[in-house]
Amino acid sequence: MNNFYILPLNENHSKEIFTLQAKNLGDFGTNIWRTEELENSIKNNVFEGYIFTSNKKINGFCFFKKIDDFIEIYSIFVVPEHRNKGVAKNFLNCCLKYCKKNKLKKIILDVNETNLIAIKFYKKHNFIFKGRRKNYYRNEDSFNDSFTMLRII
Repeated sequence: MNNFYILPLNENHSKEIFTLQAKNLGDFGTNIWRTEELENSIKNNVFEGYIFTSNKKINGFCFFKKIDDFIEIYSIFVVPEHRNKGVAKNFLNCCLKYCKKNKLKKIILDVNETNLIAIKFYKKHNFIFKGRRKNYYRNEDSFNDSFTMLRII
């Protein structure tokens, strides 16, 4: 990959991230972050994260929130043409470094029960299944459960 970087997230990325989600609705369904939500959440330290840029264009992002002694990952997304190149693994490594730097003990996340690729990815990176949330993800005309997954650091 030419000129690719993992950089800290800031509110100036909000519009481009919204556009990226809108272009990839097949991956997000109706569960996308609006520009204003992103700007406010980043500006008010509701969550933090990273972006993946390639050739000065955002092609992926990771959002998380620090809660007590852990972080909760809200979203890891990489555009299809950059998948399987280690970007999501780099996002996880950034999250792990953040946890170690801040003396945090675990990472939790929810993943759509139908997202078998993501579930396999998280299991490969030492996440374990901790529970299920019924009807957590809304689709156009139905709902999917989420699997809550955990990694102890």
